[in-house]
Amino acid sequence: MFKQIYQKHFKKKLFNKLIAVYSFIAVASLLTVSVFAYQYFARNDINTALLEQQRIVDNMNRYLDQKYDLAQAITQQVFQDNMLIRDTVYLLEQGYEQYIRYRLDTYSSSNVFFTRNLQDFYVLQFWKDPDLQNINLISPTKQFALMYSAQALSGKMYDWSKEPGLNEQWRRERYGFQNPSYMSQKAKQAGTEAKNGTADTAPSDVEQGDQELVNTTDTTRDMPLFTVTTRISSPETLLTAGHISIDFNANGIARQLGSSIRGEQWLVLNPKGEIVYPAQAAYDGQVWPNFDKLASIDRNKSQAVDLDGQKSYVIVSKTNKLGLTVVGALPQAAITDHLSGIRNTIGIVTILCIVTVLTLTYFSVLHLSRRTQTIVKAMKKVQDGNLNTRLPVDREDELGLISESFNKMCEDLKQYINRFYKSELKQKHAELIALQAQIKPHFLFNTLEVIRMRAISQGVHDVGEMIYSLASMFRHMVKDKTVITVNEEIENCRRYLELTRIRYRDKLQYTIHMDERLGGYNIMKLSVQPIIENYLVHGIGLERTDNHILIEVMQSEEELVIRISDNGKGIEPERLKQIQQELDEAQIQDHGSLGLKNIQERLRILYGESYGLTIDSVLNLGTIVTICVPLN
Repeated sequence: MFKQIYQKHFKKKLFNKLIAVYSFIAVASLLTVSVFAYQYFARNDINTALLEQQRIVDNMNRYLDQKYDLAQAITQQVFQDNMLIRDTVYLLEQGYEQYIRYRLDTYSSSNVFFTRNLQDFYVLQFWKDPDLQNINLISPTKQFALMYSAQALSGKMYDWSKEPGLNEQWRRERYGFQNPSYMSQKAKQAGTEAKNGTADTAPSDVEQGDQELVNTTDTTRDMPLFTVTTRISSPETLLTAGHISIDFNANGIARQLGSSIRGEQWLVLNPKGEIVYPAQAAYDGQVWPNFDKLASIDRNKSQAVDLDGQKSYVIVSKTNKLGLTVVGALPQAAITDHLSGIRNTIGIVTILCIVTVLTLTYFSVLHLSRRTQTIVKAMKKVQDGNLNTRLPVDREDELGLISESFNKMCEDLKQYINRFYKSELKQKHAELIALQAQIKPHFLFNTLEVIRMRAISQGVHDVGEMIYSLASMFRHMVKDKTVITVNEEIENCRRYLELTRIRYRDKLQYTIHMDERLGGYNIMKLSVQPIIENYLVHGIGLERTDNHILIEVMQSEEELVIRISDNGKGIEPERLKQIQQELDEAQIQDHGSLGLKNIQERLRILYGESYGLTIDSVLNLGTIVTICVPLN
């Protein structure tokens, strides 16, 4: 089909070809400009969104640090105030009833009308920070919790040593639950253990240590919390009396977010991957579905990742003091969604430009085609013998020049025919013979030998040695052999190294250890020399003078082993792993060079899949390449 179209419309029609070529160039140029213009706007929007993403993540980390510092400040005030630490320790060690008696005795024995107490101090903290949700004083030994909250500033006592059900009630009121699922289940379990006499400690969250992170959801109101828990120790005995757990409402993080776009995600995760924020996603301690992908993402740097089947820019930060992971995910489609109007405008303008260019091209070429057809028709008349044919010359362009030359040619031809009527035209044929001079290899060797002897006669012995080594290498390479002896291959390597040593002014040293009994065995031609060349290109350090390469030829059972080791730059672990994987592949692509891949492929073809080369390297220490082939 395409062949028929070409033969009918393009093969013998130059101007159709010009129209097609010009149209293709114009369309391709306009489409390219349109694509780059759209990509410019898209990249600009993406960069702006990524900068805003980084700013929001920094604000979230800063917010978490502020809450952590506030919790630490509250705890430090407790420890620094003798009355507060003494009362707090007494409360946790002796129980609430004993603490009330202790406070009454203290008040009655004092000579003042007003004394400070724990309640005044903890209530004051809620006035300082609206995100402070609860302050819990928890005694694992006495099995009670005294909770001050934004809703109950006077404090509320939950003593589950006497009534185990208060443990569940404390949890529910602490997290704002009316119909809890996850926390209710844990509370019921704790209550059952208490009834059976096995629950002798505080709830499981205070067993976490100095700091803990809690995330829950509620069917009536969202209240994800993150908690900072600190041990309270007696100043006299230094023994742990209990814990102080300070809960912050994670919904305050929402104030750190700017304008939102469709599909964006701002998450705060605990070390287990459980969602702390936002509230609508913090369900029953479930791990974020994409938590496993965070390990491969660089920290504090936006990176394109496939999330839920769409490309998103994800930034992961863990710079806050709470050890929480802050995640920001922006779908690329959502970032560039508002560019649809610009995209449509660019598309319409591009289509209009394409139509205009194609129309102008068509009519311009059509005009040239008509003038050309006039010249072609005139030529056909002259071909038929009408020498009186003349072309109009109305333009001073190339076609006008052709028309003028055509008219002059017809006039001259008419005069010539009239002058030499019935004269016999003769044409002479000359045959040109091109003599090809082929430079034979022996001619090249003889020429190099003459140059070498000339250099030696002039006292330039190092140049003579280099020319001798180069000529020997050429003579070795032009041999029409696939397999040569080990002696020949090693000798070619020695000449190559000697030539390189002179070239680098003794910055390179080499050592060759070979069992002379192995010199007569066969080896594939050019199996060692490309490895040495690879070291000289990538591994040698020209700023050093201790560069060294060692070639060892040895026998291992029924195998011939050649080991090439150096003290060069080595290979980075990622690149080394990639090279080893490529060498292990059954199908090795041809890269058009005599590198490691080429050597491996030729060795496998010649000796089988079980033979070949291996490579090991340590960065900045060197590389070892080992060739293993059968003895034959």
